[in-house]
Order: sequence, then C-alpha cells, then structure tokens
Amino acid sequence: MSILIKGARIITQNANREMLKGDILIEGNKIAAIGKELPKEEVEEVLEGKGKLVFPGLVNTHTHVAMGLLRGYGEGLPLHRWLEEKIWPAEKKMTSEDVYWGTMLGTIEMIKSGTTCFNEMYMFGIKHMADAVIETGMRAVLGKGVYDTPKGRDKESEMKELKHKVEEVNGMNSRVQVAVAAHSVYTCSEELLKDAKAFANEEGLQFHMHVSETREEVFNLLKEKKMRPVEYLDSIGLVDEKSVFAHLGWVTKREISLVGKAGATVANCPVSNLKLATGGICPVAEFFDAGANVTLATDGAASNNSLDMFETMKFSHLLQTHKYWDPQKVDMDRLWDAATINGAKGMGINAGSIEKGKLADFVFVDAKAVNLAPLHSDWRSIIYSINPGNVTDVIVDGKFVLKEGKITLVDEEKVLEKATEVAHDLVNR
Repeated sequence: MSILIKGARIITQNANREMLKGDILIEGNKIAAIGKELPKEEVEEVLEGKGKLVFPGLVNTHTHVAMGLLRGYGEGLPLHRWLEEKIWPAEKKMTSEDVYWGTMLGTIEMIKSGTTCFNEMYMFGIKHMADAVIETGMRAVLGKGVYDTPKGRDKESEMKELKHKVEEVNGMNSRVQVAVAAHSVYTCSEELLKDAKAFANEEGLQFHMHVSETREEVFNLLKEKKMRPVEYLDSIGLVDEKSVFAHLGWVTKREISLVGKAGATVANCPVSNLKLATGGICPVAEFFDAGANVTLATDGAASNNSLDMFETMKFSHLLQTHKYWDPQKVDMDRLWDAATINGAKGMGINAGSIEKGKLADFVFVDAKAVNLAPLHSDWRSIIYSINPGNVTDVIVDGKFVLKEGKITLVDEEKVLEKATEVAHDLVNR
C-alpha cells in the first residue's frame, strides 16, 4: 500500500526540529520520502494535507488499558484505599473477555486522541489484549504483569505463567511486542524481581514497573531494606536502558542520578498522580538533566478518567512550572520529545519522528480549528491548546486507523455498547 500526503505542515521531530511544508510518501509501513511536490503517479491513495498539521504519533508509556471499564469507579479515594477497596476486588472478578472489551474501548480512545503506541501492564488477559490491538490497528508493548507477595501467590507459578504468555503472544503481529511487567516493590519479592528481570534480559524484552509512586511505598521499603526504591532496584540489577519506571514522584537526587546514568526510561504520569493524591511530583527537569529517557503516560483510565496524551503533556508542563516556579525549567521542545521520540525509544520501536525510513505512525490535526487559532509556534503553543477533537486522521504502520474522524477497522458504536454492558456487569457481580 502506498499513500501520499500532499501539502501538509509537518512537525518532523527530527534532530534539527524542522518544521516543513510539503509531502510525505508512505510505502508499506514506512516513510519512503519527504519533500515538495512528490510525484502522484503510481501512488494508490492521495490525501490532501492542506490545512492539516501532521506530527509523529504520541507514545503512552504506562497504561492499564482494560481498567477503562472501571472509569469513575471508586472516585475520591487515595491510591492504596482505591486499590484495596475498589479496584483489586473488581479485578478479581474480571474475565479475559472483559479485558478484551476494555482494551478495545481504550485503543479507540487513544487513536482518537492521537496516540499510536502504548506500553501496557496488566496481570492477565494479555492474549485478548493482543487480539484487540491487532483488530483496531494500534501498536503496543504488552507487559505481562507479575506479583507474588499477596497471599495465595508464589514466585514459581508467576514465572511459569509469564514464560507461557510471552511465548503465546510473541510473534502474533509485527505491531505487538511483549514485555515483562513486575508490579512494584511492595507486591513482588526480591527473588521474583531478579528472576523476572533475568528472563526479560534473556529474551531481549522491555522491563516495566511502578516505582516510588507514594510516600508510603518509599517509607515501608526504607524500614524493610534500608534503601529507597530506586537504590534497591539498582542494588539487585534492575536499573538499565531496557527498564521503564512509572511515576517516580518520591525520589532523591541520588536516585535521579542512578536512573540517568543507566539511561532508563521515566514514565511521568502527572494526571493520575494528582487524582490519586500521591503527593510527589516527578522531577522531570532533573531527570532530563541527569540523562534519563523521559517520557509521558496517562496511567489507566480508572486512575485518570482519560487516556488523553494531549492533556498529559499540558499537565506535565504545568506541574514542572509550578514545582520550580519557572515556566522555562522544562522547555516545551523537550515535552514534545517526551511524548514522541523518547517514547518510541523507550519502547524500542523505530518511530517517534517523521523521517525517511521510520515507521509510518503519525497524526493529522485540523490546523484551522478555532481553539488552535492563531498558531504562532506550532509545536510549542499547541501543548496548551490542543484536544482530541482536533484530530482528524491517524496512520499506524502505514494504514489509516482513523480517517476523517471515523475509526476505520472496527465498529466503534458496537465496541462502546458492548464495553459499557461488560463494565456494568463487572461491578455488579
């Protein structure tokens, strides 16, 4: 399949941060050329890009997509009560079919808000998540979650299930990668953490964890191990360039340095942290300066009520401005990096910028939308102005998954109806 986009304004996100006005040629699943007046002959489809702003697809580096079924459930509770009183009891009743419909709902929401790839962590249903991703046309890194400290779970069973699910899902589709997702230091024994990371390294997989999300998590580990979470994880060999750590709101300068020197990925989840009153603000500016691969994430739609990465970009900048009393502490260019090319790097995919040879994953926005007018400095000012309603088209892997505002590969109305039915049934079981 070949597609030619004509005359668009392009935020390339290349090394020079070039803004171009011109054409993009897609051949297969990659960008074949970028330039002016590229020939239309022998191209299978031509899309008029005039009046459109085109930029790389956003990469959401920490999600629990199926938890969208629990959006609005357990409102007003702090994290640990929210988990223990509402979320975990509901999840115990979840079936793989529930996970499938929750993932279908979430992927449609992400597509319509400009996200082309997400990094998932869920305890079960990974095969059904993969089915949903394949059907909707998204790209994803699906982490099979493991944990063993709650009563009734053990390391051996967790590792056996992990290996089985990785084998089952790996290779299903080129848009689906599999990863290892250890829940947290407070739900995983040291032995499980070591074994899970060793397995991830053997298989060349990303390793994904919640880290330093709350003060309670930090202080409990200090009592138990005499170390803070990042220090502890570093001491057992878990901090490296293949590790993705979500939250990191309660960290010291030493921990920031450890993450930065290792080149690990930070998944900043500002909206979820604010909603669950975790108290800590991820020190994004310091992580950037330390050399960490800083990215952005929504967390699950149950702890955020949204999978909107535009909102996440805005809140991330607002929080850093507030934290440091300085609107320039984190340059907006860096936030665009975090949402695009850094996210792709953290996921190990050849995307995140619009350049020849990169995967054809990008988003089209109506540049004439009233809430974007006037556009003085495209990629900078857009962070504070844009919303999902501005997205007109989305291409993933060289194919339209959203065209003229319509989901192309699945019946959106049917998914919404079925997911709503499943969600109400789940909380009433």
